[in-house]
Amino acid sequence: MAAMQALYYTPASKLNSFVSQQLQSCREWKEEVLQVVQTVEQFLRHERFYGEEELDREVRVLKVVKVGSLGNGTVLRSTREVELVAFLSCFRSFQEEARYHKAILRMMREKVQYCQDLQWLRLGDLRVCKGVPHALAFTIQTKVTMELITVRIIPAYRVLGPSELRITSQLPPEIYVSLIEACGAPGNFSPSFSELQRNFVKYRPTKLKSLLRLVKHWYQQHVENGCPKANLPPIYALELLTIYAWEMGTQKEENFMLDEGFTTVMELLREYKFICIYWTKHYTFQNPVIEDCVRKQFIKKRPIILDPVDPTHNVAEGYRWDIVAQRARQCLKQDCCYNNREPVPSWEVKRNFCETMDKSKLCVIFEYEFRRGTNAAQTAQNVNEVFGKAVANEHTVRQWFEKFYSGDFNLENEPRGLPGTKVDNGELW
Repeated sequence: MAAMQALYYTPASKLNSFVSQQLQSCREWKEEVLQVVQTVEQFLRHERFYGEEELDREVRVLKVVKVGSLGNGTVLRSTREVELVAFLSCFRSFQEEARYHKAILRMMREKVQYCQDLQWLRLGDLRVCKGVPHALAFTIQTKVTMELITVRIIPAYRVLGPSELRITSQLPPEIYVSLIEACGAPGNFSPSFSELQRNFVKYRPTKLKSLLRLVKHWYQQHVENGCPKANLPPIYALELLTIYAWEMGTQKEENFMLDEGFTTVMELLREYKFICIYWTKHYTFQNPVIEDCVRKQFIKKRPIILDPVDPTHNVAEGYRWDIVAQRARQCLKQDCCYNNREPVPSWEVKRNFCETMDKSKLCVIFEYEFRRGTNAAQTAQNVNEVFGKAVANEHTVRQWFEKFYSGDFNLENEPRGLPGTKVDNGELW
């Protein structure tokens, strides 16, 4: 039996061993990959880019960040791809990044093509990859095992600046306001927040990283490999969904049952039409521009998984989740989801999730729907569809609307005669 096809034949009680023996990369291989990646990083840091008429300034690489599974510590043994984000001096705003992105890729391609150090690593398949956003891609070989590694380089605007404090704290709202006002395509400017994306996964417990590896392995082997031409969700969406399942299902417990976590993720994928997830670690609703941006996301078709570092990007939007759900249903019938012929229990996880949702935020939604012209009945229905049954009732919404009709939009005061609104966070989750 091929190792990479063994998951469905592995009893749930053996999943820990499966991850450690089949999926975790060995130290020697990881060091070998990092060695060739270092060559690419050195090239980027020491190179100066010139030659484009539309870009009348010197272009220097300020910082290179390893992202993806290699950067966040969840790399699989089978991984042969590396993604780097290069923060450039020429980008002084999101608008400038959008304006010069293609020109920078052309300049980088020209320099990479004639880099002697990369040619020694058998540089090949040099191309610009279309995506969100576009990237420069090429292959190089490791020095000992001679394995081909695909490297993707994404140029980005360094919006966070040099301060490391911002990597772990809530960002100034002005950063997100400038992002929203740049009006880029969803996800186009996400690389500017790549350090935050990396850290959102990187500093999680070891056991959770094992679950992430297991989910990613399943996705690569049993979804992507069977549907190479389908428009499937990015692996980042699966990572966020898995983290959410762990946070809500175990209350962030570091010691949990791996089989239960895996089964829970499969069940969430099976019921993708009900998923609505976001975090407020790096952005909140205190700023009206950010608030309006997030509220507009809520009225879109499910699933909704907002990037925890980029409120403009629903990482789940526009993909073939029906295919993923079909494969998840098949997975739940396999040995990996059974112990002694009994199905593995899943965690109790609400399909609609809003972290730190409270009364004030609920009232903001009422005001938002009121200003859109939605009636009270429809507003109550919209809220309950997103946040769970019985979170809002029509009578409550109607009283708030009467308050708004009077010209009073003070959300800190309840409508006259209305008892205090109580929102149980547990119900919202």
